[in-house]
Amino acid sequence: MTYLLLILFFILISGIMAGCETALLAAPRSVIKELVERGSKSAKIIQKFQKDPENLIATANVGFIISLSLASFLGGLYALNSIAPYFKASTIPMISEYSSFISVAIVIPILAFIAIVVGELVPKSLVLKLPVPVAMTIAYPFSWLSIIFRPIIFLLRGISNAILKPFKDQTSFSEARVSEEEFKILLEEGTKSGTIDKTEQELITSIFEFTDTTAKEVMIPRTDVVAVSIDTPREKLVNIVLEEGYSRLPVYSGSIDNIIGIIYTKDLISLLEHRDIILLQDIIRPAYFVPEAKKISKLMRELQQQKIHIAIVVDEFGGTEGIITMEDILEEIVGEIHDEYDEELKEIETSADGTVLVNARINIKDFNEKFNANIPEDDEYETIS
Repeated sequence: MTYLLLILFFILISGIMAGCETALLAAPRSVIKELVERGSKSAKIIQKFQKDPENLIATANVGFIISLSLASFLGGLYALNSIAPYFKASTIPMISEYSSFISVAIVIPILAFIAIVVGELVPKSLVLKLPVPVAMTIAYPFSWLSIIFRPIIFLLRGISNAILKPFKDQTSFSEARVSEEEFKILLEEGTKSGTIDKTEQELITSIFEFTDTTAKEVMIPRTDVVAVSIDTPREKLVNIVLEEGYSRLPVYSGSIDNIIGIIYTKDLISLLEHRDIILLQDIIRPAYFVPEAKKISKLMRELQQQKIHIAIVVDEFGGTEGIITMEDILEEIVGEIHDEYDEELKEIETSADGTVLVNARINIKDFNEKFNANIPEDDEYETIS
C-alpha cells in the first residue's frame, strides 16, 4: 500500500508541474501587465517567467521528469516485490521463470496510462479554464523551485545548447515566431469556434495582405483618372468639378504623362471670386509622385507625414500609371468607403435567369477567391480585362 500511495503522490506532483507550466504560459500577458501595474508581486514573477519561457519550461520539465522517474522507479519496485511473487509461485514453468518481467510488463502500461491522464491531460485541461488565478497562486512556489533546480537547469541547458549549436538560428524558444500561415490557421480556427467573429477575421486578414500590396494594385488606373489641362477654361473646370464630385484633381500640361500639380476644389472659390488677379497656375499645389511598386503600408505613412491625400503613381519611365488616395489605401483594410458622390458599381451581379455578370475590372485574385477559379496571376496585369 505504501508503494501505491507514493506512486500516486509522485504522479500528482508531475501533474502539478504540467499544470504550473500551462498556467504560466496561458495567462494573458495583457492581464498580467495590468496586475503588475497595480503592484502585484505574484504578477511580476509571472511576467518574468513569460519573458524567459525557456527557464519556465525547463523548471517545469525538470520537476515533471524527476517526479515521474520516481513514480516509475517505485512502480518497478512494487511490481518486483508485490506482484512478481504471485507469478513466481505459478505451476507453469515459463510464467514462474519470467515472473519479474511479466509483473513489470503489467505495471508499466498501467502506470503510463495513469501518468498521461492524471499527470498531463487532466491538470492542463483544468488549468486552462482559470489560468490567471492558478498562475497567481503558484507563482511564488514555482519561483522557489526554479532557484532550487537552477544548477540542474544550467547543466541541462549547457548540454542541450552544445548539441543544438549547429541549429542555433532555429532553436531559440524565446525568439520563436508564429509564421503568417500558422497565424492564419489559428485565425480560421478562432472564427470557426466563435471566439473571433467574421468581421474581425476579414479585418485581420486584410492587414496581413496590406503589407504586401503595392500602389499599382490599389491605384485608380490611368484610363479612369479625371485630370484637367492647365489650359482648361475656368467655366469648364467648374463644370468638371460639379459633374465628377472630386475634391482634388491632377493638372497636366500637354498630356497626362506630364502632371504638374494638384488643384483642390476648395481653392476654386478664390479663383472664381478674383478672376482678374488669380490664375489657375496660382492655386496649383505640388504633386506627390510614387513608383508603382511602392508598398502601400509605407506610402500611407508618407502621406500622413506629408499631410497630403493624393499621390501620382508613375511607371519606371516616369509615365503616369494612375493616382492613389488615402481613401484607396484605407479601403484595403476596412473595405469600400462610399460617400455621397460615389456611384456603387457591383463587381458581381446575378441576374434573374441565373446568369452571373462580372465587372471586367475585378481583381484577378478576388475573382479566383469568389469563384474558386485558377486564373494565373502576373505582375503584368491585375484585372480580368
